[in-house]
Amino acid sequence: MPKIDILYFVEHVARELDIACAVKAIIERDTALTVEIASITHHLDETLTTFGPSVVALPYCVAIHEAGLDKIVSRWPAAEYVSLSYEQVLGQAQKDLNSPKDEFAKKFVLYHAWGDFFAEYLQSHAVPPEHIYVNGNPSYALYQPPYADYYGNQREALAAQFGLDAAKRWVFIPENYGWAFFEDHMVRARIRRGFDPAQAYEYRDFARDSLRDASVWWREAAKIDELEVIIRPRPAIPAQTFIDRVREYAGDLPDRLHFIKHGTVREWVLAADVVVSSYSTTLLEAAAAHKPVYMMAPQPFPALLHADWYTITDQLETQAEYLAALTQNEIPENWVDLENWLAPLMMSRGDAIANIAHMLAAKANGKLSTPPPLEIARQLERITAVRLYRLARKHGWKLYQNILIALGMKTQDQIWTLHESDAITPDEIVRRVARWREILA
Repeated sequence: MPKIDILYFVEHVARELDIACAVKAIIERDTALTVEIASITHHLDETLTTFGPSVVALPYCVAIHEAGLDKIVSRWPAAEYVSLSYEQVLGQAQKDLNSPKDEFAKKFVLYHAWGDFFAEYLQSHAVPPEHIYVNGNPSYALYQPPYADYYGNQREALAAQFGLDAAKRWVFIPENYGWAFFEDHMVRARIRRGFDPAQAYEYRDFARDSLRDASVWWREAAKIDELEVIIRPRPAIPAQTFIDRVREYAGDLPDRLHFIKHGTVREWVLAADVVVSSYSTTLLEAAAAHKPVYMMAPQPFPALLHADWYTITDQLETQAEYLAALTQNEIPENWVDLENWLAPLMMSRGDAIANIAHMLAAKANGKLSTPPPLEIARQLERITAVRLYRLARKHGWKLYQNILIALGMKTQDQIWTLHESDAITPDEIVRRVARWREILA
């Protein structure tokens, strides 16, 4: 097994791969360290037998028994671990759901933080301050030079590829109603992770009601001749599942209502004329890109979802307001207040992408130390009641699914491909890293 310095795991390609490849390009340009990039959702067993890393960068870390971390730590107990924590702007409910839960998450991981606010949040959940490294938000850095040059002006290319009219006003809608698709067992899984039971079902009801209303708004907007309406389903929701639900709520859909998962949100934000979403933090990215932004609010936001930035974002509460905002002659520069809010909070430490590269390099060189989880790995080998319970649940659920298949029945779990766009090929990584080397030369 070849020894490497850093293994950088990616969960969602559209969210993370550009940053990962830019970080690899910087580290390998400035140091003699080796960096490999791999998917944490595809071919994990192959990755575990291919590399022997000194440092493992994770897309997030909540507990050892989530996202396959138990398999990773068992395989590489002497490695040191970093959480890149790709979700940090959290509503009230997510603050408990996403918090570090166990000994591994609290004592054996170095956390990358976008700002002091997240460092304080981690410390409130027993993460030592010396295990937190404040870098800034790398997604926002992608909209700044030199990184923005990677994307260029792709509007004409996207128009040709997806049959869009480049002369019309493009309305980009990165939706955020994932909970609308949760079945009861998925809600119960969140409750086991710490979500308040009453709030969990309230959240799902809110998401379903909001998506029902939003589907009609999207349909009506797509009937307007001067608009091209581009819906981007969440990465974890299969595209066809999403389209079927919208059609269920809104009936026949106009041709100019486009459902597109291709590419990253960055390409579409930069190509769009206006960005509209629910409570997606893509609105913050759009503000960083100086694009007009609106928040759809067909249903009142429950307290459990509250986040500070909602109050400084223009909200559209009725279909009439929504259509009027999209068709006004001059769309205002309403991103200014959002940028003024996010810049000091998450963009005050300079180049966040270069900062991540420097952090990982320092970790690999022993200058940022967190202990390797040797004892945690030993604990994972022991047979305990908790481990037997988890195994019983896992295999019992698989048996139940297989019985349904034998009876000719299919559940949402069998139909869904949660990471349908998240496989990574070595050639794709080579191509992207080479492009970043040109941009960052």
